[in-house]
Amino acid sequence: MRRTWIGLLGLMLVAACGGDGGGESITGDNLTVNMFDNRFEYDEIRIPEGGTVNFVGAGRNPHNAVAADGSWSTEEVFGSLEQLEGDEAQLVFDTAGEYVFFCTFHGNAEGDAMAGTLIVEAPVE
Repeated sequence: MRRTWIGLLGLMLVAACGGDGGGESITGDNLTVNMFDNRFEYDEIRIPEGGTVNFVGAGRNPHNAVAADGSWSTEEVFGSLEQLEGDEAQLVFDTAGEYVFFCTFHGNAEGDAMAGTLIVEAPVE
């Protein structure tokens, strides 16, 4: 009986601690997404066509955000792939679609590690 309680307590502790902040999502027209050490603040970002996302360095390590298909990158507006704490890169997304994005330092184009999904939604007619 004691082992059962200890096992249940362990499961509750794991659930309460969560993981690395994964699974978070945000929706809006003009969003800010912090790039913490080795993770994005949100795993899923939803914006309408013409919406903006401001990627902000919020950790001690350099970060960036790059579309897996090569269609966009924070480098285009920031001028460097290395965004440090406080550095900002605001991108405007005019084309509807679903984009896997990642940090070239801490993730990969397959969506592993420091990665997420950006969903740009077409207007409802």
